[in-house]
Amino acid sequence: MTAEPPLGSADRRRTPRFNISLPIALTVPGSGQRYQAVVDNFSLGGVLLLTDAPLARGTKIVVHLPIGETGTADIEAAIVRTSSVGEFGVTFISLTEEEMDRLTDFVERRSENLHPLP
Repeated sequence: MTAEPPLGSADRRRTPRFNISLPIALTVPGSGQRYQAVVDNFSLGGVLLLTDAPLARGTKIVVHLPIGETGTADIEAAIVRTSSVGEFGVTFISLTEEEMDRLTDFVERRSENLHPLP
């Protein structure tokens, strides 16, 4: 009997992840803190953010994604991974059906310019 190798992060993902460089804002609810960040990669389940904001794993945030022609999607999220170089793995939490539809439309509109990650 042989042991199965552990799943890589790409194998655990439920949705494809795409390279993108998208400036955004994020807020920390209840604190009034607002930070600038860049989305480095994106999926329907979360994003990888680049920022110098002092965010800890487990911190709840609101990601303000400019995904429409005229507006922004304000999505509740949580920091699930941090690194010492200002990279933060973020998962979306409690997406509404409307938010999921807007994110799906965003990916479909930009799919020609987005490149899936392995």
